[in-house]
Amino acid sequence: MKKSWKIILFVAGALAVALLAGGWYLGTHWKKLLDAELRRYVTEGSDSLYTLAYGKIHLNVLTGSVAIDHVVLLPDSAVYDRLVHEQRAPEVLYNARLGRVQVTGLKIWRYFLHKEVDARSFRLRDPELTIVHDMRSNDTTPRRSFYESVSRSIRNFRIGEIELANTSLLFTQIRKDSSRKITKLGNLDVVLRNLAIDSISQNDLTRVLYAQDFTVGLRKWEYRTADSLYWMRLSNISFNAVAKQLTVASFQLDPRYSKSEFDKRIGTQKDRFQLTFNNIVADGVLLRHILQQEAVIRKASIDGGELHVYRNRGLPMPPGDLLGKFPNQLLMKLELPLRIDTLTAQGVQVSYSEVNPGNGQTGVVEFHQAGGTFRNITNVDSMVQKNPHATVDLHAILMRTGKLKAHFDFALGNDAGAFAVSGKLNDMDGREMNAATKPLGEVSIRSAKIRELEWHIRGNERSAAGTLTMRYDDLKIDFLKDIVAKGKKRKKGLVSLIANLMVIQNENPSPGQPLRTAKPKFTRDPQKSFFNLVWKTIFTGIKETVLTDMAAGL
Repeated sequence: MKKSWKIILFVAGALAVALLAGGWYLGTHWKKLLDAELRRYVTEGSDSLYTLAYGKIHLNVLTGSVAIDHVVLLPDSAVYDRLVHEQRAPEVLYNARLGRVQVTGLKIWRYFLHKEVDARSFRLRDPELTIVHDMRSNDTTPRRSFYESVSRSIRNFRIGEIELANTSLLFTQIRKDSSRKITKLGNLDVVLRNLAIDSISQNDLTRVLYAQDFTVGLRKWEYRTADSLYWMRLSNISFNAVAKQLTVASFQLDPRYSKSEFDKRIGTQKDRFQLTFNNIVADGVLLRHILQQEAVIRKASIDGGELHVYRNRGLPMPPGDLLGKFPNQLLMKLELPLRIDTLTAQGVQVSYSEVNPGNGQTGVVEFHQAGGTFRNITNVDSMVQKNPHATVDLHAILMRTGKLKAHFDFALGNDAGAFAVSGKLNDMDGREMNAATKPLGEVSIRSAKIRELEWHIRGNERSAAGTLTMRYDDLKIDFLKDIVAKGKKRKKGLVSLIANLMVIQNENPSPGQPLRTAKPKFTRDPQKSFFNLVWKTIFTGIKETVLTDMAAGL
């Protein structure tokens, strides 16, 4: 019995030694073949455009693992120049450096016997990718798919997962006018799952780059704006190319300076923005549009955020004007091709604060739970020809009680910046506006019940006009300081009394009178913004509704 066990152990040991020896021999032999074939594949497949270089190859036949150190893929500039001359140069040029390529679960026998690549995973460590997209390229050669390029050497590929972790990407787009746009990203994580490259999968429209699942993740991205006034920050960016969906956990535009430092640095009046958008989701996003640096989105949404705008009116106005800078004009001037079919937003808190140079106080207007729907936001000529209108429907709670709705219609491709805006404000306690009227107008609203404020305005970058109706009751105001009118100083108490009795109409409609409708007109100050024109036109209509003919004598 003991002899039998000795024989079994001897045979098992001999088989193990033979297996290890065979594995060592095949590993050594096949490693040399793999080394030669890798270089040949790259050279032949790229028409000698690319050269593949690497350090040591580690091959384990028994476990099906391959590791290649210090991999470099380089284009040959002399070959590229020749291909350009022959009008055969590719539109996209690659340069890649990888610390290590690790392959697991590789069925090595199938590769060497049948020229099939079947592996569980490819892991690419610390890739550095440089991609140049030259739109001037004139490649006249018939286009071939990747499978058609490699099928003579490898029959098919089956890879469970390809992972590029901590990837650095430098993407340069050279436009037809030879101008360049450079994008640099770091800490990218790219994962392709269930990759299949064969005669069937090359025509499978459900796959992207031959993969059933293709995701790109970026934990954070920061960019300092060209004027050095802001940091632009995005966090937890994820793009699924198969699902055609892009998600961003947070987008922030953060001022680099406090309000006082901002004013000192600029020296003139300029809006200071602080912006956060949360839970951004964009659907219908195609990988080819991203690579072409085009923003094409079928549907997008924003769930939560804040927008705070600040301006110091005590500073001088900047030189020049703002003509040509209405929203629709700026959209058409945008270099990036943009098309957003529908964008919805909800739960955004908005505030505008302004410093009164006379008293140094700051007035604030707040919009709570703001949201809306933006449609046909585009500067693509073909889309503008089909529908030359971008529309925006907004809603919010003004201050604490005012129910506000507004509709904007912007004419796309209109040089004059033509627009129309209509809106309604319902059921607001006018005293809530004291947060703005006291510091900025030095007027206190003692009482006012705004039942409905409705307006319809049309205009362009020069002026605006329309109609406005305001239904209100019990309007009473108090002046907070003495005023000078027609060369005479008048006490604030007396002025308030006169105003309430003779200057303002306390309600609309007045008893026994028809509803008053104003027809405001306002000529724009070319140094002021689009929203300033809209507000000034509305305010003109409110004054026409509220003030009596006696107002001119105050």
